Amino acid sequence: MNLKRIAAFGAAFGLAIAGFGAAAAANADPVSDGYVVVGSDTLQDAVGALANGFKNGSSTVRTSGLGKYVASYDAFAPGIAGGIGTIQTRPAGPVFPRPSGSGNGKNALIASFTGNSWNISSTALYVNAGLAGTYSISGQIDASRSSSEGTPNATGTYSYLPFGQDAVAYALKAGSGVSAASITAASSLTTAQLKAIYESASNTPIAGQSDVIVPRLPQSGSGTRNFWLSAIGVTTAGAAANPTGTTLPENNGSVLTPGAGEIQIIPFSAASYIAQANGAAAANTTSGITLGSPNGVAPITGTAPNLSGVSSYYNSSFGRTTYIVVPYARITSGQPGYDPGLAAALNPSSSTSLTYWGSSSLPSTSKAVKIKFGFQEPANSAYRSN
Repeated sequence: MNLKRIAAFGAAFGLAIAGFGAAAAANADPVSDGYVVVGSDTLQDAVGALANGFKNGSSTVRTSGLGKYVASYDAFAPGIAGGIGTIQTRPAGPVFPRPSGSGNGKNALIASFTGNSWNISSTALYVNAGLAGTYSISGQIDASRSSSEGTPNATGTYSYLPFGQDAVAYALKAGSGVSAASITAASSLTTAQLKAIYESASNTPIAGQSDVIVPRLPQSGSGTRNFWLSAIGVTTAGAAANPTGTTLPENNGSVLTPGAGEIQIIPFSAASYIAQANGAAAANTTSGITLGSPNGVAPITGTAPNLSGVSSYYNSSFGRTTYIVVPYARITSGQPGYDPGLAAALNPSSSTSLTYWGSSSLPSTSKAVKIKFGFQEPANSAYRSN
């Protein structure tokens, strides 16, 4: 998609730390009378850091504005079976399953905005967690994090506001007895090889070795999953990747559990890997895994805790712009349901906003924090979509 570089829009932006309540105490999920954000795992650490206040050198960067709070709910919660569980986003509001991933986050946002029910009766992630059903969540969510693109539509109901540029590579982990030659081969797979691996009905043998590559995929509804398959040209994933049954969380190295003679691979956000390995994210699941270099191009450079993204990779066919998705009417003056506080909270002109990529890179800016979390300046501009 050829979209112009991001342009500033609207009035001053702000975002504040979420108020914390009693719901889902196992992982300290907030209950908020302000603005609720759910969705993509890829953005959750950086969004949560900015919402709650991030210590960046001598500066603490906490985005705020108009006296309203923002609550950011992770895509998966530690300590809960399946990582899902339920959340309550408003005081006295309904309890409902955690919207996990870009697709589920967007669908939950749509249900919240339109008042229609959120139907997850047949979604494997929720079926397996015992949470399948239909939920009434009108007014419970204000925006969603997305690592997926929408289809631009000048009159679309939702605004896609660029958060930062990410890239997707693949994480790999070798089981016992795997040869060094196999690890070398699996560390630099071409697009054609990746396509064949992910379309295969069985594990892929490594030429000249007795080892095999086992493809894995994140859960359905994951923007990383959908982007990866599209980037390597796969329309229908093969049985080896267990595409219909997997409920694996994205960007979590601990889901790779290769057996003897196996190398497991799974798509992984470069920004998330950097944030985790550098210690910026709250949890680090990168132990024992490495990032592969598709077509021989490394997605990251340096050593932890000073890893950074490789710009040429971030702007290749494996690069993607990530977004905050919000109803257009709620941030547009004169539209029904316009909320000036939410509009202020999603304007990139303030140096502490979620969407700021202005000229200043001082440690006191959200831009500097997002860079620390592995993101780069977004390649695409804001647009509307349905």
